[in-house]
Amino acid sequence: MTPVEMPKANENLTEATLEQWLVREGDPVQKDQSICIIITDKATFEMPCPVAGTVRKIYGEERAVLPVGYIMCAVGAPDEAVPESYAARNTHTLATHRGAVTATGASLGASVAPAAAPQAVRATPAARRLAKEKGIDLAAVAAGMKLPGPVNEKDILAYLERGGSQ
Repeated sequence: MTPVEMPKANENLTEATLEQWLVREGDPVQKDQSICIIITDKATFEMPCPVAGTVRKIYGEERAVLPVGYIMCAVGAPDEAVPESYAARNTHTLATHRGAVTATGASLGASVAPAAAPQAVRATPAARRLAKEKGIDLAAVAAGMKLPGPVNEKDILAYLERGGSQ
C-alpha cells in the first residue's frame, strides 16, 4: 500500500488546495497517471500517481485546503487492506498544521482567532491573492456563489462576471 501525500511543490509551501479528483476509489491507475488537480498560490498542476495499482481509499475532499504531507489517497493491490494508521496520521497532520499556522500568526503579531472559531472564509491562497488584487470580499463571494467549499480563483471570476463589485 502506498500513501499518496500532498506534495511540497516549492520550498515555502505549507498547504495547497486539492481542487478535483481525476480518479475514484476502485479505479486502476498507472504510474505517473494524473490523479488529481492541485492548486498552490503559484501554480495549478495535475498530480501524478507515484505507483501503479488501484485507488483503495480517498481521504482528501475536492476543494479542501490540505497541509503538505496529508495523505490524499492510498494506492495498492485491488484486495489490499488500507492501514487504519493513515486516518490517524491525517488527523495528526491537520492538528499539527493548524497549530503551526496559529503559532506563526501569533509570532507575527497578527490577530489570531480562537482555536474554537475557524477562519470565517476558507479560500485557496491564489483566491486570497486575487481577491486582494480586485478588492473583493471573500465572504461576499462565498455567500453570493453559495459555495460548499473553499473559494478558488474560478469562483471569484464567476462572481465578478455575475456583477459582483470590484
